[in-house]
Amino acid sequence: MPVMSSAQNNQQKPILVFLGKGAANDIVSKLNENGYAAASVSSVPELFDALRSDRYLLAVTTRPDIDMVRNIKPIPVINLEVFFHAAQPTAKSAHPSKEFDGDAFLRRIAALTESKTARIAAVQKAPAANGTSIAGTVKASRWRAATSLLLSRRATSNAERAD
Repeated sequence: MPVMSSAQNNQQKPILVFLGKGAANDIVSKLNENGYAAASVSSVPELFDALRSDRYLLAVTTRPDIDMVRNIKPIPVINLEVFFHAAQPTAKSAHPSKEFDGDAFLRRIAALTESKTARIAAVQKAPAANGTSIAGTVKASRWRAATSLLLSRRATSNAERAD
């Protein structure tokens, strides 16, 4: 049975975290702290039941389990391993260690959880830096129209020659 967080936000569906219990609890806590609803599962039967319930927006797991998640349900999957980077060794530590890039992880979560309509609205509201982007769009449209006209004229002239 998935362990649900108590964090509530305006997301439709929570995020499913499929990791070992300790790691899953850490990631769910990080998500909760940042306003995301999340649940964790640690076994394959729990994963199967959770994904079949159609309650989850996306999944967080490690590389070896990505295919298994996608074979059960085709949802977006975040590979947690890509957010770990080599840390600078200190004089005290002889072994290299890794640091978790929590900010990058949360940016990726935000990118995948933000609704499509919100992204479109943000793009439409964003003011153009100057008139060049609008002018560039108009020029591109004119170029496409001219190319289309040229190609259609060539097609008709080639058809006339064939007759």
